[in-house]
Amino acid sequence: MLGVLAAVALTLGLVGAPAGAASLTAQPTAVTEGGRVVITIKGKKPTKATLIVGGTRYQLKRKGKVWRTKPLSAEALAGMSGAKAKVKVRVKGKNKTLKTSIQGTGTNPTPGTPGTPGGGSQPLFAAPGVDRVGGEAWDAIKGYFANSTLSDCADPRGWPYCQVEERYGIFDSGTQWYCYLTPDSRSDVKSVSSIQRLLFIQQKADGAWRVDYESIEYDKVVYYSVNVAANGAAVVNYWGSGADTSGPPTNQYTGLQWMRGAKDCSY
Repeated sequence: MLGVLAAVALTLGLVGAPAGAASLTAQPTAVTEGGRVVITIKGKKPTKATLIVGGTRYQLKRKGKVWRTKPLSAEALAGMSGAKAKVKVRVKGKNKTLKTSIQGTGTNPTPGTPGTPGGGSQPLFAAPGVDRVGGEAWDAIKGYFANSTLSDCADPRGWPYCQVEERYGIFDSGTQWYCYLTPDSRSDVKSVSSIQRLLFIQQKADGAWRVDYESIEYDKVVYYSVNVAANGAAVVNYWGSGADTSGPPTNQYTGLQWMRGAKDCSY
């Protein structure tokens, strides 16, 4: 399946290009503060603002003189600290994209060794020192993506060592499992999908990576964007059947940690 995935088209992205421009020129400031990203935008006041980090979109809400994301996990904030970002704003009916970088107010958690979230000292992914996209990026990260688990359970053994676990298992056959496991099996969610096409592949200079792809889920076409920071903190964006992939995802799963080795929903 790795060879099949490598041969598919790599030219389409899930995030649309910036549109238009408005008379707003000052670079915004963005910091992680109080479990959110807080952004100060100078100049004319926008009526709408969206933060984009590594291809992931975060809707912003105005709070006094600043714009804020919803509360985010510590892992997600750590993965964003120091990252370059864009802020799409709408002013008087016109759109403009502003560039900034996110300043952290705390220390990033220590990356873990492969298969163990946190607590280690070895880097998870080889850092190329330059940004890559397409086939070159795929060659570098396919082994991380195509045999991996993304889980919010701090114990690598997963449920029941965490009371509740949410995880994705991505197999090199192209099969993907989504699992929501609880003490009451009647509340569990277990679904399987099949990856059809890779749409966009990116590797950042620090080793962070992103894969956007089309999948078949219950006979419907859906889209995913998996974003993994250099420390293994992961965010999965999901667009359901018929959703506009240039807009916000249908669901966003944060607080996940990358681990080597794919898991299905078996206990």
